[in-house]
Amino acid sequence: MNLWSRRHLPEERAGRLAAWVNGERPDVYIISVSPDAGWLALPLLDPSIVTMSIAHADGPAFYEPLKHYAPFIDCAVGVSEAIHGRIIDQCSIPPARAHHVPYGVTSLSSAEITGRRQRQIEPDEPLRIGYLGRLVQGHKRVLDLVPLAKELERSGIRFELHLLGDGPERLALEGGFEKNGVTRHAKFWGWLTPEAIRQRLRELDALVLLSDSEGLPLALLESMGHGVVPVVTNLEGGLTEVVKEGENGFLVPVGDIDAFVDRFELLAGDRERLSLMRQAAWETSQDYSLERMVQCYVQTIQKAAERSIERKPRDGLTSQYPVMPSCRSKYPFWLRKIKSRVLSIGSPNSSITAAMSVLAGSSLD
Repeated sequence: MNLWSRRHLPEERAGRLAAWVNGERPDVYIISVSPDAGWLALPLLDPSIVTMSIAHADGPAFYEPLKHYAPFIDCAVGVSEAIHGRIIDQCSIPPARAHHVPYGVTSLSSAEITGRRQRQIEPDEPLRIGYLGRLVQGHKRVLDLVPLAKELERSGIRFELHLLGDGPERLALEGGFEKNGVTRHAKFWGWLTPEAIRQRLRELDALVLLSDSEGLPLALLESMGHGVVPVVTNLEGGLTEVVKEGENGFLVPVGDIDAFVDRFELLAGDRERLSLMRQAAWETSQDYSLERMVQCYVQTIQKAAERSIERKPRDGLTSQYPVMPSCRSKYPFWLRKIKSRVLSIGSPNSSITAAMSVLAGSSLD
């Protein structure tokens, strides 16, 4: 955690990271989530170190750097079948170096899920809908929860909306619920411990995901592992691979609030179907155990290590390999360095920082 400071630019951080990694002599170097230094360090690593990347979502934040640094990656993992396919098709990763390793989660035991099914549901009991994740608008579209709650109430559905998580849109959500008179239906739990999350999931009937972009959401698998029925957007990839329409959950077009309301109304009005779908959701989750995920990663890493022994030298690839486009700047290194030093010693609102912004623009990193 002390490899660099604020004044170091991405390429400097990459150099420091690579030097530390080379000194530690690890067997495997894994890039899970990194916007810059993790990828930029790849050309500087000792060639004997096996390199692996994990694409957690179906989007350019994972595909673009992988495509740029493909010659330096021994093994690229996709958490869904769709992501695995795009790693091969879009990122120039040979099939032999691409692997599909889905997430693993903890789920209820068979006895616990049977107990959930057998619990007597009172006639006036509300449908308990949960959202699990960061409260952000980008990709997650959490602000759609406001019109959803409004339409659920207008339809006369008895429901509770439980929000497990926190984020920058919390105040906007609270304000939206209040403005539309549905605050009494919503409960904000904030960030919870894993055990507290599992306890909340035991009490939910359905999960709602309104995203316009997803990989294979852990929230989805964790919820299904606790017998929670997913009502999620119809996105090709992890969601459609796991959720089977009308069997273990529902798939709804992005932004179609009326369709979401219809599905929740169906679950609220037919508790026997809810019970059957709860069982089906749990059964699906059994293919995504922690044990299976660990075994897959062990096998994947072993195969990558075996291939790296026979790997040919990366001819023509040196420490001068160009950085990925998202980390390039039209400004010279020395000018960016001056700005980084100024920012490290002064406040963002200081006159000298303002002067630097005028001199060289506001985006020098």
